[in-house]
Amino acid sequence: MMDTRMQADANLAKYETGEVVSYYERQTELQPAEAHLFSRHLRPGLAILDIGVGGGRTTPHLAKGAARYVGADYSKAMVDSCRARFPALEFRHCDATDMSQFRDGEFDAVVFSFNGIDVIRSDEGRKRCLEETARVLKPGGVFIFSSHNARILGVWPELHGARPHQVAWRMVRALGKSAQFTLKALRGKVFAAGQGYIHDPVHGGMDHYVSTPETMAPQLQQAGLEILEQVAGPSPQVRSPYLVPWHYYACRRTLPS
Repeated sequence: MMDTRMQADANLAKYETGEVVSYYERQTELQPAEAHLFSRHLRPGLAILDIGVGGGRTTPHLAKGAARYVGADYSKAMVDSCRARFPALEFRHCDATDMSQFRDGEFDAVVFSFNGIDVIRSDEGRKRCLEETARVLKPGGVFIFSSHNARILGVWPELHGARPHQVAWRMVRALGKSAQFTLKALRGKVFAAGQGYIHDPVHGGMDHYVSTPETMAPQLQQAGLEILEQVAGPSPQVRSPYLVPWHYYACRRTLPS
């Protein structure tokens, strides 16, 4: 039977299902934007907290060379999967809006990859998450995360590795998807506002927050975090802000100890 917390959070309920856990277990590669930011802002010997670790996609990449690695997720099923897959590493069952099990300044870096922060279904919850992130970071510590783009109007065709006969089809498919994105965006309110909540069809339907760098920056500043670098996700090569599925950020904790 589903517990009361999962009934109150439909997103969490999806992350506890075997089908979704298996999906995340199969993901092993970093996005180009993640590889870029990790190489620029993380170094060997850090204490790293990997929030929203899911099935452990980022675990081997972040744990390698870290002085300490902790993976955390609010889905117990995801945490159990990671513990089974990586028995030598540390994993915690932890909600990103309440990281009281960690001390102030305990980590050099916090990572919340693949739009995990957007799963938080309220402004207040996201505010607590950012405040908790700043609290567990050492002064000057790094926070790397991503958030869905509220102003996406189209998709860039994936032509890498495509054979000649596939190029035309992928371009046509991208144009079709772009038309759908544009129609949906211009009908909704989040495009104009640059932030808000949408119902995403992923995993059978989930509620997600969407944002832009302009609407995310004040939230980070209020929590004591400043943006060091912002790139397009999943690929930094996409330049148009209207073709970016999500934005990736590297931030620094600015609050004094």
